[in-house]
Amino acid sequence: MSESPEEELSLNRRFINITNAAYWIGLIAHFSAVFMFFVLDIKELAWFNLLYSVPAFASALILNRRGAINLAFFLAFTELWLHQIVTSYFLGWDSGAHYWLIYLAGLCFFNPKWKSIFQFGMLGVVSLTYAILFLTTQEAQYVIDSEPSNVVLVINSVSVIVVISLLINYYSKSASRAEMRLLEEKEVTKQMSDKVEALLNQQVSLEIAKEMIFSNQELPTKSYDATVMFLDIRDFTVFADSRTPSEVAHFQNLVFGELIRIVEGNNGVVLQLLGDGLMAVFGAPREDSDHAKKAVRSGYDILDKVKELGENGKIPNIRLGIGLNSGNLVAGNIGNEQRRSYSLTGKNVIIAARIEPLNKKVGSQFLISESVFLAANDRVQSHEDLGLMHLKGIEKPVRVFKLV
Repeated sequence: MSESPEEELSLNRRFINITNAAYWIGLIAHFSAVFMFFVLDIKELAWFNLLYSVPAFASALILNRRGAINLAFFLAFTELWLHQIVTSYFLGWDSGAHYWLIYLAGLCFFNPKWKSIFQFGMLGVVSLTYAILFLTTQEAQYVIDSEPSNVVLVINSVSVIVVISLLINYYSKSASRAEMRLLEEKEVTKQMSDKVEALLNQQVSLEIAKEMIFSNQELPTKSYDATVMFLDIRDFTVFADSRTPSEVAHFQNLVFGELIRIVEGNNGVVLQLLGDGLMAVFGAPREDSDHAKKAVRSGYDILDKVKELGENGKIPNIRLGIGLNSGNLVAGNIGNEQRRSYSLTGKNVIIAARIEPLNKKVGSQFLISESVFLAANDRVQSHEDLGLMHLKGIEKPVRVFKLV
């Protein structure tokens, strides 16, 4: 997971603060070691601390404050590594100096700027050093009294225990913070996704909304064999003029809510709500060989539901006009970068749109074309063949059937 610039700045600041404190502790500890080794008359280690260890940590402090955090960390890391080699050589394995190599192994992964290959490379160097010291430093160059030797061993042991505990605590808290941040980002992403999905679902069907959100590609524009439905609420303008805006809105929400559920329950997609009607498609964008049958079933269910609402007094008694046509059409996400909508185009869409108004002419509520009738014949109940009818903008007449 990549950090934002603010998070990276915070991480760098925290790393600098921690390493600054560590370098100060290292500087003071190694300066104190100078006096300790002079007292123990181990002049090589005293001079090593004075001429190398103390300047190394002082330089790390200066470099860290100037922003050269990688160089500072490498300088301090190298000092700790060499220090344990030299100390183990002069004082032997039993001095416990090698314990610091265990701490150093964990420190390989402390710098977030180090690449993984370098971190594991340093871990290999530290591990190899530990093995070599075990084989070569069993005998010390200096033999010191048991009491001071035990003190040195205890100091090294306790110091490493404390430092490793602090290091583990840092890793644990960092992991917890990262996990919490990941969970928070996941929750925010989910909320945003749900909100976008809900907003899209208000404009298009849930199926299209999910396809638009989760698809790696844009919703394809392609040819489908599908059935188109146009529906109109008769005399809606007269109804709206005699009602308050809130009453009109309540009526629309109630009626269209039921109509949308019926269409989607039959695998249809409501593409547009037109104020006093709707446009829907069956068989796109999800292909369905039974699109005509499901469109006819939706038409019957819609008429039954509107009749039921009227009989129950929830809405005034109203009449509808439904027109269906099946055939080849083009469907897809049409528009530009600023605005797109899932739309249908083609002659068969126009035929469906022209069939729906014929309901007024023949005094019906449900008309279908011959293509729908042939594909959904077993779903058609009582019907009447109206014969070939000329439709505006369509060259050849279309055979139309009236469903009762």
